[in-house]
Amino acid sequence: MKSNSRLLLAGDIGATKTTLALFDATVDPKHPCNQRTFQNALYPSFDDLLHEYLAHSSYSATDACFGIAGPVTAKAVKMTNLNWSLDADALKSRHSFSQVFLINDLVATATGAMRLNATDLHPLNRGVVSAGAVIAVLAPGSGLGEAFLVEHNGVYRPCSSEGGHASFAPRNAEQIELLAFMLKRYAHVSVERVCSGLAIPDLFAFMTTEQATPKVLLDELASATDLTPVIIHAALRAIRGECPCDIAVQTLTLFADILADEAANLALKTLALGGLFLGGGLAPRLLPFFTPERFMPIFARGAYQDLLSRIPIHIILNPHTALLGAASYGTVAIRRNMPPSTDK
Repeated sequence: MKSNSRLLLAGDIGATKTTLALFDATVDPKHPCNQRTFQNALYPSFDDLLHEYLAHSSYSATDACFGIAGPVTAKAVKMTNLNWSLDADALKSRHSFSQVFLINDLVATATGAMRLNATDLHPLNRGVVSAGAVIAVLAPGSGLGEAFLVEHNGVYRPCSSEGGHASFAPRNAEQIELLAFMLKRYAHVSVERVCSGLAIPDLFAFMTTEQATPKVLLDELASATDLTPVIIHAALRAIRGECPCDIAVQTLTLFADILADEAANLALKTLALGGLFLGGGLAPRLLPFFTPERFMPIFARGAYQDLLSRIPIHIILNPHTALLGAASYGTVAIRRNMPPSTDK
């Protein structure tokens, strides 16, 4: 990276971890520099985390663009599943950036998805792309993110959404029982409450009302501070034939079924005939649970079954899609709107 380049600091700020990297803002963002990932629980605020990153960087960033898990209003955001608040003007002043852009993390993911190669994607339904139509993005991670892209003058522009916090609508008798179970725990049951990393322990607890839990899993759960990865590991281990655990498999099957149904809801509400991307941290980890044979009958249903069956669906495999999207969004904004900044 040239020492006199205009450097953009891009970030993917989730509920659990944050990834930061530097990009040359004068070229297409392909090659990150000084990329580091941080566990958010170790820092009382994003500002503390950012200070540590900048203090150990051999380059000086001129601008910044951060994708954040929360709604951005008036250049500020209070994160949904983490007690952090970010303000663009405060970050700009405190760290001497020329400009700071804050965008929703799903805007970053949607932007990054448009730059991926075929090797970064796992096809779930080949479908038929309708040129110029809306493209939807659904991303289960710690929470459940939703966004969509709209074509304007040949360019796809991302639109944020908080659709993951819309009410959960059960699709069958089992899910009606799940909703009743969840209403005893929460005043409002959103889709995110039953379709995210945070939701998996609740889905598992629901399953325990009907099934026994193997002792090996009980022992693992008893010593864990975070139940979600333990349940996921047990389910994947079982589906590979290594150690039977029906309750973990059925927990993740229920999760995947709810996601398929919510993907159809998002596709219908946005008329996403341009395609649908499944992103986030969970979808690529749970590929064995996302088979066309299971997913598509749930996704392609109802009055528009034929229309839904033609929508291309891909699972995003690249774990740095949101970081790439934040870098792409930032570089475009710099080139379009901002005068060159003075080298530091």
